[in-house]
Amino acid sequence: MNKRILLGLLVVVLVITAIGVFAASSYKTTVSVTPITTTSNGDVLKVKVIMNYGPFGGQSSLEGSDVWLYSYNGTAYVFHGMNFTASNGVATFHVPPGKYKVLITDLHYSYVFTMSGSEEITVNYAYLYR
Repeated sequence: MNKRILLGLLVVVLVITAIGVFAASSYKTTVSVTPITTTSNGDVLKVKVIMNYGPFGGQSSLEGSDVWLYSYNGTAYVFHGMNFTASNGVATFHVPPGKYKVLITDLHYSYVFTMSGSEEITVNYAYLYR
């Protein structure tokens, strides 16, 4: 086979590999916390779970997942309550401000945070990352 054709194929393979490495480097689980305004009495915690299937796989809300909430009592995290995510991927809790831990049982993923008012925690879970 002609050496120029082989060299050209090698360059194409290297470019495609570099693009794949660049796209995969930004693929990881992220958590964002944003304050929200509510019309209900008391503070509201919303936990939104989004499944991220990679740079070319898209995203979707995780429906029907168990979300457990633990509150910190000064020495340890104690089970506070649980809820299921709705079709939009959101589980809602009515809790006072404090220190909490959220566990998304289906994903075996937990996150510790301090809540000062009504907040929404968005977990963008990298499904294929391990």
